[in-house]
Amino acid sequence: MYPDPALTHRIEVFTGHALAALPLAWDDSANWLWRTCNEAPQLLKLARTHPAQDPFWQGIERLFGFDRWRCPEALTRLAGALPTHLPLPPLPLTYLGALHQTPLWSLPWSDGTPARMGNAFAALLGSQLGHLHRETVSGWGHPLETVWPLSQWPRRAHDFLRRHPRCADWEALPDFPVPSRAVWCLPDLRADQFLCGATGWLWSDWEALVWAPLEFDLCVAELLITGSAERDAFVIAYRRQSPDVALGEYRQGMRALIWAMRLQGDIDWHILKSQPAWLM
Repeated sequence: MYPDPALTHRIEVFTGHALAALPLAWDDSANWLWRTCNEAPQLLKLARTHPAQDPFWQGIERLFGFDRWRCPEALTRLAGALPTHLPLPPLPLTYLGALHQTPLWSLPWSDGTPARMGNAFAALLGSQLGHLHRETVSGWGHPLETVWPLSQWPRRAHDFLRRHPRCADWEALPDFPVPSRAVWCLPDLRADQFLCGATGWLWSDWEALVWAPLEFDLCVAELLITGSAERDAFVIAYRRQSPDVALGEYRQGMRALIWAMRLQGDIDWHILKSQPAWLM
């Protein structure tokens, strides 16, 4: 699916650039995309989904208190706040303004190839999360909006599930112990958000970054990596940067949140909760 030609024309007038429209990678992709046609091309991203219509962004708003529509310019500063010397460094994001109240951003164009999960990339991802998890943040939520103490996580997570439209799918709501600490987290983490270019690896899609419980982020990674050799590569690289964390009592609740936000797509809850528990 491509953006409507009339929308492309409006973006061309707004930015003053000739544009090549790009297809959506997924039917529920959060942004319309274009490439500028000039000597130093940029990738343009126009917000396509609003929390009112999108289960993922609705979950980000209701659970973590973050709405990218409320702070589109400040969002661009997050990359500079991340720990330095990440194995997969973020591409800088620039806010271009709002078109009919819809935020538009740009980032440098990269001819890199989107990553695919394999042993080498799993190790890179383990090192990336290990670096991110070395830095404890002050609470969970979002640094641009509201940050709560970890003691409030159980009630907020429980209320989020209790009010979810599909709450009847749970026979009983899971428990939520108080997390050990909060860290940088990308809830919609996928391999294709990273690019391998001529100058190395780049993190191209990080706009959904939040501050989350460490155990939540590890449960996201646990469901993302499915091959045994890839899991071993991830764990070895992760442990070089950060210590093991026991997920046992957290796993059921975190997986319920992951399911409610559709971070694994539209999958049956009973299938998701029965996935192998291989991390720590």
